Amino acid sequence: MSFDLAFWYSKDPVDAASALRTYREILDEAPDAAIPNVAVGNFLADVTRVFPDLTEENMDDSPWMSPLYFSNSYVVASISWSRQQVMTRALAALARKHDLVCYDPQAEAVIS
Repeated sequence: MSFDLAFWYSKDPVDAASALRTYREILDEAPDAAIPNVAVGNFLADVTRVFPDLTEENMDDSPWMSPLYFSNSYVVASISWSRQQVMTRALAALARKHDLVCYDPQAEAVIS
């Protein structure tokens, strides 16, 4: 079982309803789902520096259930359910550092 989180940049405040719409557009691969921003790439670099993306070599120790899904506009992380609490805290802190939205689709909530 996995626990997903999504991250993207928004210049405007984001509420739960608009975040859900953006998240669904990201999953539907809508070209304008989120705004490309250098902060997304910087966030991804920080995340993978601490928690390398999933590979065959690290799958037994990785917190990820599948490789990170990302573009220059967003990152979607599928996290092992057993590690979701620790990873949510760590990833939410990195999202705040980079001024990104952190969205929890299970709870349909923006994490601040």
